[in-house]
Amino acid sequence: MNFWDVIALITGVLGVLLTVFESIWCWPMALISVVISTITFYHNRLYGDMSLNVFYFFSGLYGWYYWNAHRQQTFRVSALPLRYLPHILISIALQSVAYYHILTYFRSDQVLFDSVLTACSFTCTYLMTRKWVENWLLWVIIDAAYVFLYIIKEMPIYAILYSFFTLMAAYGFYAWKKQLHRQ
Repeated sequence: MNFWDVIALITGVLGVLLTVFESIWCWPMALISVVISTITFYHNRLYGDMSLNVFYFFSGLYGWYYWNAHRQQTFRVSALPLRYLPHILISIALQSVAYYHILTYFRSDQVLFDSVLTACSFTCTYLMTRKWVENWLLWVIIDAAYVFLYIIKEMPIYAILYSFFTLMAAYGFYAWKKQLHRQ
């Protein structure tokens, strides 16, 4: 545990919390956490997580721009159309296989765990961009699994961070579901 990991923890928690409350300040907070986390994951040979954070960095820049450009519009959430569920599951499976081979080639650590969680995270990020309420439920599962991964890797700050993410994802589901019923 070092100073930078603590900064990643604080800014990561603030980033997700501010997302739940739909504050544009979620983006710079998340970007700080993502940059630090990318470096940490590289040093711990979690290349799937590292790649995911590079993706999150560019997604964060886009999200910051998009939210700012559309700040006058109403935030509207919706339920996941069930017809997309088979496509989502197939996408996760295909990505997992591809990432498994890529991570094996680069001698990543925890290859199976890392590849499946990376595939789920990429897919869930897509669900979030569509503002489907169920994205939060998938984040609960993903983040809880990451807690276990970071315990295995002896990365306690990240286990704590993802514990917070798990709780905030559960709250995000509650808040967005409530909003969906009010619409």
